Amino acid sequence: MEEKTLEWKLGWYHNCDDYRALPFTFPELTEVVQATLNLNGDGIRLGLSNLYGEKDLIFQKVEAATDEKFHVKQKVTFAGIEQATVIKGTTLKSDPVHLQVKAGMKLYLKLSSKSVQTYADFCCTYDTTLTNANFVRRYASTPHLHHSMDARRGWFCLNEIEVLTDSQPAVVNITGDSLVEMGQISTSLAEIVYQKRPGKIVFANTGISGGRLLHDAPQDEPLYQTFGPSLLRRAATEAQKLMPVLTIAFIGSNDLIMPLVSKEALQQQIDINDFADGIIQLKKVLQRNHSRLLLGTLLPFSLGHGSVPHSNIYTQTLNKRQEINRYLRRLPETFDSSQLVEDDKQRLQSRYDFGDHLHLNKRGGQKIATAIWDRIQEEKIF
Repeated sequence: MEEKTLEWKLGWYHNCDDYRALPFTFPELTEVVQATLNLNGDGIRLGLSNLYGEKDLIFQKVEAATDEKFHVKQKVTFAGIEQATVIKGTTLKSDPVHLQVKAGMKLYLKLSSKSVQTYADFCCTYDTTLTNANFVRRYASTPHLHHSMDARRGWFCLNEIEVLTDSQPAVVNITGDSLVEMGQISTSLAEIVYQKRPGKIVFANTGISGGRLLHDAPQDEPLYQTFGPSLLRRAATEAQKLMPVLTIAFIGSNDLIMPLVSKEALQQQIDINDFADGIIQLKKVLQRNHSRLLLGTLLPFSLGHGSVPHSNIYTQTLNKRQEINRYLRRLPETFDSSQLVEDDKQRLQSRYDFGDHLHLNKRGGQKIATAIWDRIQEEKIF
């Protein structure tokens, strides 16, 4: 019998946002992260991020379990010691944890610190079906995971899990803005694919709330500073790290919305030519890195009365979305996500509305995810 060749392959990835402008400081911390894997394997190892922190981070304990209560757990070590020290500006990989992994299983990781620390590498999800998290400001505790679709569930530093496997999975990077990071689309698609193709495909989520295609985060408000670099500036790095065969992008809405609310972004208004040039550049970057692009049209958005200081350009912005979508519909890489969820007045249908007239609820995410899967099957991408 031919011996299996085991290699470390990406099993789970969630981008950490840069929260240096709004850091979290706790005297103690225990966080639990639930990650759903779609690989079979004989072990795992974890990746921790401290790219944005101003000081080293210390976790005195890191543990892995296959049950939420950690009744049976394994210690995770780093270079042979139990304490994880993540040097500022770097990432850290754990030693291998010998654990039988099955496609579809949920893995639970617990990171505990009794040091007064400030955390700036922040991750979150709203859809808790596959990825979930919670933390408490105590060292000797195990936080309970809440399962919901309407509240942010955040955690720090843990952004990657590798699996020791003989599989050769295809990686899909779902990237863009909050439509991706919140999970309603990305998780719904992963649910479909993980059921249809167990052990064959892995999804990475690199969405950043507030992210834009063409411009980096505005600096005129602390919250805006968390919106990260433009997709154009980070696309090559993501592609080189993750090596996705397919990149699915939801991007561009914030290129239109941010000039309505940010003084700095007001000076960065775009037109159809700017957007088209940006898409051409994005395709070139991904082609150089051997990743195919699927690009969603810009979903409808509505800003409430009083929230748009530059209301004189609001109508122009809504018209610009329609113009950009007409351009996108002519591209072979585009799937028309907006027509699936908007009404005849080009507004988000209430049954798909998260409640803020900007984001999708789970039902909306499932609607678009099903259409993406149909497109993937139709074009035999996998």
